[in-house]
Amino acid sequence: MIKTIIISLAVLLGSAAGAAAAELEDAVAAAGNGQHAAAMRRLLPLAAKGDARAQFDVGFMEAFGWGQPRNPAEALAWYRKAADQGLAVAQHYLGIAYVNGEGVANNYGEAGRWFSRAAAQGFAQSQYMLGLMLLDGRGVKQDVVQGYAWLVMAGRSGVRSAGRDVQRVKLTEPQRVQAQSAIAAWRPKPESAEAGVAAPRPEQLLGLDRHIGEVVDPTSWPASSIGVVTVAQYSTGGWCTGTLVAPRVVLTAAHCVFNGVAQVSPGNVRFLAGMNRGTPAASSVADKLIVAPDFVPTRHDRWSLDRSPADWALIVLKDALPSKPVAVKALTREELQAATKAGAISEIGYGQERRYSPTGQRNCSAGMTSDARLLTVHCLANFGYSGSPILAEVGGTPTVVGIFSAFHEETRLMFAAPASQFEAVVRREIAAQSASAR
Repeated sequence: MIKTIIISLAVLLGSAAGAAAAELEDAVAAAGNGQHAAAMRRLLPLAAKGDARAQFDVGFMEAFGWGQPRNPAEALAWYRKAADQGLAVAQHYLGIAYVNGEGVANNYGEAGRWFSRAAAQGFAQSQYMLGLMLLDGRGVKQDVVQGYAWLVMAGRSGVRSAGRDVQRVKLTEPQRVQAQSAIAAWRPKPESAEAGVAAPRPEQLLGLDRHIGEVVDPTSWPASSIGVVTVAQYSTGGWCTGTLVAPRVVLTAAHCVFNGVAQVSPGNVRFLAGMNRGTPAASSVADKLIVAPDFVPTRHDRWSLDRSPADWALIVLKDALPSKPVAVKALTREELQAATKAGAISEIGYGQERRYSPTGQRNCSAGMTSDARLLTVHCLANFGYSGSPILAEVGGTPTVVGIFSAFHEETRLMFAAPASQFEAVVRREIAAQSASAR
C-alpha cells in the first residue's frame, strides 16, 4: 500500500514537472515570436510557484522591455530569486547588472561574487567575465594565473572573445604550468541537484542566443527604408544593415565597406531596401563611398572601441530609391535619457539569425560616454546588425540617432557612432545632390 502511494506520488510529480517544462517551452517560443503578453501569462504563475527558470525568464523580459517598458529594478528582483536557487544563467545576468549598473548601483565586488558562483558551475560567459576581473584585480583580488585559467576554460566552451584576451596575458613558465594544472583539475560544481536548475534545457530560457527581437513588416516605414548592404569580396561575401537617409544616400558602418584594411570598390556594394524573405522592395549598386575621414580600418580580431565613434559611412547610390528616407538628428545626453525613459529608443536590422527579414526591438536604452563620442546601447546585438540604425522618436517620428558599430558578446552591451559624428556630412551630401539636380 505504501509502495503504491509512493509510486503514484512519483508519477504525479513527474507529470507536473513535465507540464511545467512544456509550459516553459511554449512561453519562450511565444516570446521569441513577439507574443510577449502570452509569454508573460504563462511564465508568471510558474515564477510565483518558485520555478527558477520562469523567474529568470520574467526577469529577462522586464530587463529588455518585452511587452512593457524596461524595468531593471524588477528584473533584478526576479534574477535574484532564480540565482539564489542556483540557476547559473540568472547568476550571470545578476553579475552583469552589477557591472553595468542596471537596476542597482554599479558594484564590481557583487558582480564578482555572482560570476564566481556561475563560473564554478561551468557557465562559460561567467568564466570569461571572472577571468577578466581576476586579470585586472577589479572587484576581486588580482590573480593572473586564475584569470588566465578561467579565460582558457571559457574559450574551450565557445566564448569567442576569450581567445583574443588570452593572447594578451603574459605568464612565466611556472605560472603557465600552474594554470594548466588548475584547468586540468577543474570540475563543475552544480549548486542544485534539480535537473531543471543544474542543467536547464536551452529552449526553456530566454537570452541564451543573441536573437532578442521580433520580425518587422518590411513594407511599413521606417523598415521599408532599412535594408541589407551586401559586399562582394571575390569568392566571399558579407552583409550589414543600412538606412536610406536620402533617395540616393544610405547610412551604414564604415567597417562594412572594408575588406580587412582595404576599402572595397563601390561597384561591389549594393543596397537592398525593405528586404522581405530574400526579396528587396528596391535596390541599387553604389556609385561612390564616403567614409568618415578619421576612421581607422583594422582586422576584425583587432577591433578596439576607440574606432567606433568614426565607424560610419555613406553609400551614394547610382539610382534613387522610392522609399521614404529616414531623418538623421544628433541628440544630447539628456535627450537620450528622456527617450530611453519614454521607451522611444528602437533598432531595426538584418542579423545573423534572420538574414533575409528585418528584426526589430523596442524599449531599448541608450546612453553616452563621458566624452560624448560614443553611444552605449542595450538593444539588438548580433553579426549582421553592423550599420543598423539606433532610432529615437523625435517629434513623434523615428529618427536615426546612431549607427551600430560593435558589441560585447558577454555583457550584451553594444556601441554606436552617434549622429553628432555624421549629421553634418549627411546634410551636406543631401544639399549637394539637390543642387546638382536643379
